[in-house]
Amino acid sequence: MQLVFIHGNRATSTSFNYLRSHLASRDEIVLDYESHQGFYRNHRAMLQQLEGTRDMVFIAHSLGGIHALHLADALGKRVLGGITMSTPYGGSEAAEMLACMLPFSQVLKDIQPHSKPIRAAKSLPVMTPWTNLVSTAGATPLIPLPNDGVVTLQSMRAREDIRTIDIDCNHFEILLHPRALEAVQEAVDDARNALSRRIVLYG
Repeated sequence: MQLVFIHGNRATSTSFNYLRSHLASRDEIVLDYESHQGFYRNHRAMLQQLEGTRDMVFIAHSLGGIHALHLADALGKRVLGGITMSTPYGGSEAAEMLACMLPFSQVLKDIQPHSKPIRAAKSLPVMTPWTNLVSTAGATPLIPLPNDGVVTLQSMRAREDIRTIDIDCNHFEILLHPRALEAVQEAVDDARNALSRRIVLYG
């Protein structure tokens, strides 16, 4: 079983150092990308990196969670499940306002509520166990609705078919939160058990 980590916008794979050190899995893939390259260009590059890989569990943060959902849809039965953290499934309302000041920012175009990647993500079926950890603390005055400093709680809870777990921390603290580690470990254990049952049943 492969753990596939996908970081958030303007972050790097080091975002997951805490989680990776505690999960201690030798079977892992860390996908790095640059948001300014555009969502779909990054999506195609990630698919190439995952070519031939099976039995994947996605562990993703923020925008990385949108990538994970798109990848899971493309890879189908090769994916066992996913756990995302602080992911804006409904898009970013703040991005619409900021795009007026930064009209050439590709990532702001990609994460607006009515952008193609977000609209597509809203309609993609979730065919495996999937959980989104909702970071409920923190705030920015740029966003009038309750938010974690980056994403609104409403956006993180936009999909009713994805299990949510509230964690009292902000958008970035969640990557270092013991409850987040516990939830990720539970998701990984569940996926490993499901894979074991599949092997027993079908060989």
